Amino acid sequence: MVIEEPIAGGQPGSPAPNRISLRRALGEILAVYVPSFGLGILSALLLLHNPNLGDDQVTGPVTALEEMLQYVMQASVTIFGVAFFCLQRGVRLPQLFGKLVEPQQYPAAAYGMPYPPPPNLVAPYGTDTAPGGYWPGYAYYMPPPPPTQRGRSWQFSRAYFVSMAGVLGFLLAVIIYTAVTHYQTGAPSEGTSLYLIPTGVVVALAAGFGEEMLVTGLTVNALESAGFVGKRSWLIYVVAICLRIPFHLYYGWASLGVIIFTVVNIWVYRRWRLLWPIVLAHATYDFVEYLASVAPAAIGGLLILSLGLATLTMVIIVLCIELSDRGARRRYVQYTAATEAAYAAQLAYAAQPAMGSPAPQLPPTPYDDPLAQPMSEDPPGFSGP
Repeated sequence: MVIEEPIAGGQPGSPAPNRISLRRALGEILAVYVPSFGLGILSALLLLHNPNLGDDQVTGPVTALEEMLQYVMQASVTIFGVAFFCLQRGVRLPQLFGKLVEPQQYPAAAYGMPYPPPPNLVAPYGTDTAPGGYWPGYAYYMPPPPPTQRGRSWQFSRAYFVSMAGVLGFLLAVIIYTAVTHYQTGAPSEGTSLYLIPTGVVVALAAGFGEEMLVTGLTVNALESAGFVGKRSWLIYVVAICLRIPFHLYYGWASLGVIIFTVVNIWVYRRWRLLWPIVLAHATYDFVEYLASVAPAAIGGLLILSLGLATLTMVIIVLCIELSDRGARRRYVQYTAATEAAYAAQLAYAAQPAMGSPAPQLPPTPYDDPLAQPMSEDPPGFSGP
C-alpha cells in the first residue's frame, strides 16, 4: 500500500481534539485498561503457570450465557470508559470509529482530443534551429483518464483485509512457535459443544469492540492529542504493544506475536481513520476459532487455512490495486502539468512581439529530435511501474 503520513486527530474536516499532556493521555488509557483487562491479565498469568486452570468448558445454555455475559460486561466497561474520556476532549464515538465517505472525483483532463496544432517548429526569423520542447502529442495518443476514485465499499474492504493480515500474522507466529518448541500454549479449552457457536458470535464481537476501542482507538486518539504525531508517533506503537501483550501471556513466548497484530492495526487506523474494519477483522478471527473448536480437528484446521489463504489473496489484490491507482494518479498529474506548460509556451511563442527577440523555450525534452525517437507511453522524466 501507499505509505503516507497519517492524518492526526481524525478525518479531514473533523474538529481537532483538544490538546492534552502525555501524563493525562496515559492516565486516560490506564483508567480504562485496568478495570477492563485487569482480571484478564491475572487469568493469563495463571494459565501460563497452569494451563489446566483454563478448562472451563461450555457445555450447555447456562455456561454459554455465563461466558457471554462475562465478555459483554467487560466490553461495556471499555466502551463507556473510552466514550467518557473521548467526550472530555470533544471527540464523539462516531469520530473515533471514522466514516466511510464518497471521494471527490478528479476533474477531466485539462486538454482533450483533438490536440491543438503543435507550435511552429520551423526555425524562426532566420535562425538555424527551431525551438525544441515537449508537446503532449509526442508522448500520448490520448489524454489519460482521470484516476479512479474508489468508494465506501473499497475503503472498508481495504482496511478490513489489511487488518486481517495482521491477525493472521499473529496466528502464524503461534503456529511456528508451537511447531518449533513443541510447547502447547495455555489458551483455554472451552469444549466442543454446539452452544459455542452463538457464544462465539457474542464473544467475538465483544472482544473486538473491547480490545480495539481501547488498544487502537483510544490509544491513538489520546497520544495524538498529546502531540505524538509524525516522527514522534513511535510512542503510539510502543504503548499499544505494551497494552495488548499482558492479557495474551497464556500463549507463552508466542504472545510476542501480537506485536504484528498491534502494529498493523495501529497503522491501518492512523492511515485510513476507520475503526469498524479493525473491530470486525478481530471478531472474524475469534469467531472462526470458535467454529474450529466445534468442528472436527481436520475441518477446524481447514477453516483456519481457508481464512488465511482468502486473506492472503485479498491482500495481494488490494496491494495491486493500490499500486495501480498510485501510478495512475502520478501519470495524470504529470500529463496535466506537461500540457499546461506546453500551452503556456505556445502562447508565449505566438505573442513574440518583435523579430530578433529571444524565443521562449518550451519545456525541455530528453530527446534531441522528439519526432525521430520512438513514442513512449510515459512523459519525459517519468519512471513509473
